[in-house]
Amino acid sequence: MTIRLLLAGLLLCATVGARAAEPAAAAAFSGATLDGQRYELAARRDRVVMVVLWRSDCPVCLDKLPELRANAQGWMKAPFDLVLINLDAGPADAEAYERVRRTVAPGEQGIYSFWHGQMQPPVAWRTGDKLPQTLIIDREGRLAARHLGRIPPEAWNQVADLLP
Repeated sequence: MTIRLLLAGLLLCATVGARAAEPAAAAAFSGATLDGQRYELAARRDRVVMVVLWRSDCPVCLDKLPELRANAQGWMKAPFDLVLINLDAGPADAEAYERVRRTVAPGEQGIYSFWHGQMQPPVAWRTGDKLPQTLIIDREGRLAARHLGRIPPEAWNQVADLLP
Protein backbone atom coordinates (compact mmCIF):
# COMPACT_ATOMS: atom_id res chain seq x y z
CA MET A 1 0.00 0.00 0.00
CA THR A 2 1.67 3.21 -1.14
CA ILE A 3 0.68 6.76 -0.55
CA ARG A 4 2.34 9.70 -2.20
CA LEU A 5 2.06 12.88 -0.20
CA LEU A 6 3.48 16.08 -1.48
CA LEU A 7 1.79 17.85 1.40
CA ALA A 8 5.12 19.09 2.75
CA GLY A 9 4.85 22.44 0.98
CA LEU A 10 1.26 22.73 2.12
CA LEU A 11 2.20 22.12 5.75
CA LEU A 12 5.32 24.21 5.77
CA CYS A 13 3.78 27.30 4.16
CA ALA A 14 0.73 27.25 6.43
CA THR A 15 0.34 29.22 9.60
CA VAL A 16 -1.72 28.14 12.58
CA GLY A 17 -5.31 29.23 12.08
CA ALA A 18 -4.58 30.75 8.66
CA ARG A 19 -7.71 32.30 7.19
CA ALA A 20 -6.65 33.43 3.72
CA ALA A 21 -6.46 30.72 1.09
CA GLU A 22 -2.89 29.99 0.11
CA PRO A 23 -1.64 28.28 -3.04
CA ALA A 24 -0.26 24.90 -2.08
CA ALA A 25 0.95 21.56 -3.34
CA ALA A 26 -2.34 20.03 -2.23
CA ALA A 27 -3.21 19.01 -5.80
CA ALA A 28 -0.38 16.45 -5.71
CA PHE A 29 -1.86 14.51 -2.76
CA SER A 30 -2.96 11.06 -3.91
CA GLY A 31 -2.83 7.45 -2.85
CA ALA A 32 -4.65 4.26 -1.96
CA THR A 33 -6.85 4.32 1.12
CA LEU A 34 -6.65 1.62 3.79
CA ASP A 35 -9.66 -0.07 2.19
CA GLY A 36 -8.11 0.02 -1.29
CA GLN A 37 -9.91 3.01 -2.83
CA ARG A 38 -7.95 5.43 -4.99
CA TYR A 39 -8.07 9.06 -3.84
CA GLU A 40 -6.64 12.00 -5.76
CA LEU A 41 -7.15 15.46 -4.35
CA ALA A 42 -6.67 17.07 -7.77
CA ALA A 43 -9.73 15.12 -8.99
CA ARG A 44 -11.78 16.37 -6.00
CA ARG A 45 -11.89 20.03 -7.03
CA ASP A 46 -15.17 21.76 -6.20
CA ARG A 47 -15.12 19.91 -2.86
CA VAL A 48 -14.00 21.20 0.53
CA VAL A 49 -11.54 18.78 2.10
CA MET A 50 -10.61 18.49 5.76
CA VAL A 51 -7.32 16.61 6.20
CA VAL A 52 -6.60 15.36 9.71
CA LEU A 53 -3.16 14.01 10.63
CA TRP A 54 -3.34 11.72 13.65
CA ARG A 55 -1.73 8.79 15.51
CA SER A 56 -3.27 5.93 17.44
CA ASP A 57 -1.25 6.83 20.56
CA CYS A 58 -2.68 10.36 20.65
CA PRO A 59 -5.59 10.56 23.14
CA VAL A 60 -6.88 13.84 21.69
CA CYS A 61 -6.84 12.33 18.20
CA LEU A 62 -8.77 9.25 19.29
CA ASP A 63 -11.25 11.41 21.18
CA LYS A 64 -11.95 13.55 18.09
CA LEU A 65 -12.27 10.80 15.46
CA PRO A 66 -15.93 9.90 16.27
CA GLU A 67 -16.91 13.59 16.10
CA LEU A 68 -15.12 13.98 12.77
CA ARG A 69 -16.91 10.94 11.33
CA ALA A 70 -20.30 12.10 12.64
CA ASN A 71 -19.86 15.57 11.13
CA ALA A 72 -18.73 14.10 7.82
CA GLN A 73 -21.87 11.95 7.73
CA GLY A 74 -23.98 15.02 8.46
CA TRP A 75 -22.49 16.65 5.36
CA MET A 76 -22.74 13.52 3.23
CA LYS A 77 -24.82 15.36 0.59
CA ALA A 78 -22.50 18.39 0.56
CA PRO A 79 -19.32 18.59 -1.54
CA PHE A 80 -17.13 17.66 1.45
CA ASP A 81 -14.45 15.02 2.05
CA LEU A 82 -12.81 14.02 5.32
CA VAL A 83 -9.29 12.63 4.81
CA LEU A 84 -7.71 10.92 7.83
CA ILE A 85 -3.96 10.33 7.58
CA ASN A 86 -2.54 8.02 10.24
CA LEU A 87 1.07 8.85 11.16
CA ASP A 88 1.84 5.65 13.12
CA ALA A 89 5.28 4.15 12.49
CA GLY A 90 3.80 1.01 10.94
CA PRO A 91 0.54 0.25 9.16
CA ALA A 92 -0.76 -2.31 11.71
CA ASP A 93 -2.32 0.24 14.10
CA ALA A 94 -3.92 2.18 11.26
CA GLU A 95 -5.32 -1.01 9.75
CA ALA A 96 -6.61 -2.23 13.15
CA TYR A 97 -8.41 1.08 13.73
CA GLU A 98 -9.90 0.94 10.23
CA ARG A 99 -11.19 -2.63 10.78
CA VAL A 100 -12.94 -1.53 13.99
CA ARG A 101 -14.34 1.59 12.29
CA ARG A 102 -15.79 -0.47 9.43
CA THR A 103 -17.40 -2.86 11.95
CA VAL A 104 -18.86 -0.09 14.12
CA ALA A 105 -19.88 2.25 11.28
CA PRO A 106 -20.17 0.36 7.99
CA GLY A 107 -21.13 2.29 4.90
CA GLU A 108 -19.74 5.67 5.89
CA GLN A 109 -19.32 7.88 2.84
CA GLY A 110 -17.01 10.79 2.16
CA ILE A 111 -14.37 9.54 4.61
CA TYR A 112 -10.98 8.43 3.31
CA SER A 113 -8.43 6.82 5.66
CA PHE A 114 -4.73 6.50 4.86
CA TRP A 115 -1.54 5.32 6.51
CA HIS A 116 1.22 7.78 5.63
CA GLY A 117 3.40 5.06 4.07
CA GLN A 118 7.15 4.76 3.95
CA MET A 119 7.82 8.43 3.27
CA GLN A 120 10.04 10.61 5.45
CA PRO A 121 7.59 12.92 7.26
CA PRO A 122 8.10 16.63 6.64
CA VAL A 123 9.47 18.70 9.52
CA ALA A 124 5.95 19.85 10.42
CA TRP A 125 4.95 16.24 11.25
CA ARG A 126 7.91 15.35 13.46
CA THR A 127 7.63 14.52 17.14
CA GLY A 128 6.92 17.53 19.29
CA ASP A 129 4.27 19.00 17.03
CA LYS A 130 0.75 18.96 18.40
CA LEU A 131 -1.63 16.38 17.08
CA PRO A 132 -4.07 16.23 15.57
CA GLN A 133 -3.14 18.60 12.78
CA THR A 134 -6.12 19.74 10.74
CA LEU A 135 -5.90 21.30 7.30
CA ILE A 136 -8.93 22.73 5.53
CA ILE A 137 -8.57 22.86 1.77
CA ASP A 138 -10.95 25.00 -0.25
CA ARG A 139 -12.77 24.07 -3.47
CA GLU A 140 -9.84 25.40 -5.52
CA GLY A 141 -7.34 23.11 -3.78
CA ARG A 142 -5.79 25.87 -1.64
CA LEU A 143 -5.09 25.76 2.07
CA ALA A 144 -7.80 27.81 3.79
CA ALA A 145 -6.95 27.03 7.44
CA ARG A 146 -4.66 24.98 9.64
CA HIS A 147 -5.21 24.02 13.27
CA LEU A 148 -2.76 22.30 15.63
CA GLY A 149 -4.03 20.26 18.55
CA ARG A 150 -7.66 19.88 19.55
CA ILE A 151 -9.91 20.73 16.60
CA PRO A 152 -11.78 23.92 17.50
CA PRO A 153 -15.48 24.44 16.71
CA GLU A 154 -14.57 27.27 14.34
CA ALA A 155 -12.92 24.72 12.04
CA TRP A 156 -16.41 23.44 11.20
CA ASN A 157 -17.58 27.03 10.64
CA GLN A 158 -14.66 27.50 8.25
CA VAL A 159 -15.72 24.38 6.33
CA ALA A 160 -19.34 25.57 6.23
CA ASP A 161 -18.25 29.00 4.95
CA LEU A 162 -16.38 27.32 2.06
CA LEU A 163 -19.28 25.11 0.98
CA PRO A 164 -21.57 26.39 -1.80
